[in-house]
Amino acid sequence: MQPSHIAIAVGTALLWGFGFVTSKYGADHMPPLFFLALRFALMTLMLIWFVRPPRGRWLAVGSFALTMGVGHFGLFYIALNIGVEASTAAIIWITQVPLSAVLAGLVLRERPGWAAIVGISIAFGGAVVLVGEPRHTGNALGIGLMFGSSIAWAIANVQVKRLTDISPLALNGWMSAISALFLFPLSFALEEGQLASLLQPDWRLHGSLIYQVVGSTLLAYWAWYYLLAHNKVATVAGFMLLVPMLGVIFGVLILGEPITWQTLVGGVIIVSGVALIVLKRSGVPAVKTR
Repeated sequence: MQPSHIAIAVGTALLWGFGFVTSKYGADHMPPLFFLALRFALMTLMLIWFVRPPRGRWLAVGSFALTMGVGHFGLFYIALNIGVEASTAAIIWITQVPLSAVLAGLVLRERPGWAAIVGISIAFGGAVVLVGEPRHTGNALGIGLMFGSSIAWAIANVQVKRLTDISPLALNGWMSAISALFLFPLSFALEEGQLASLLQPDWRLHGSLIYQVVGSTLLAYWAWYYLLAHNKVATVAGFMLLVPMLGVIFGVLILGEPITWQTLVGGVIIVSGVALIVLKRSGVPAVKTR
């Protein structure tokens, strides 16, 4: 891997790692579904002019949007809103890799090798250590929703396998459009204070929203697909392991979140298990950003 490509890969991991901080700030200072709906609406306005409609594939793309945009991201932002920390979310986020491997084996009959099986077992063992921390047992709903978001992501990754005829840019653009159409009504039915939160003079809130669109999505996606086009998939996928570690670091340094030995041990165990899976996989999910 060229030095310039390594720099781009690390920069991409930094963009996604910092995305946990902006997601947490946005979910804490704006109704979470409304924040997410605005993010997808802005994404739609930026991408929709450059991608073709998925003619004949609307049902499949719509199903993917419900799973990924509404299911995964919706649960993720609600969990952040009800108390899950950015650092904890960053660690749980990576469990989508072993969950995807398990679902691929069950649905797509993709048999994992022994290294992947061991990695899956190690990763889930680390999740048990993490969840067993007393401060997390006090927010069982939030932690459960965060794991639910990872399950939804794993299901979406299986759906993506059947959407390879649609370009990643088009898939993201139309996923954003369909998700926004569902999330705005959900927000106004279940939440309140949308307009007041949008109009509040908080540059960090509006900056977080812009960062989610430009930094975590447009820039990070461009860099990621550029790397995939010029390097081996397994090599690029290995840099995913930096994301949860950077998410934890940013959460502690910027948001002042506590870090305990159980969080560290659970995180290290999960990342170690995921490393075994990632290094043996021949493919990566098409959508993987915060």
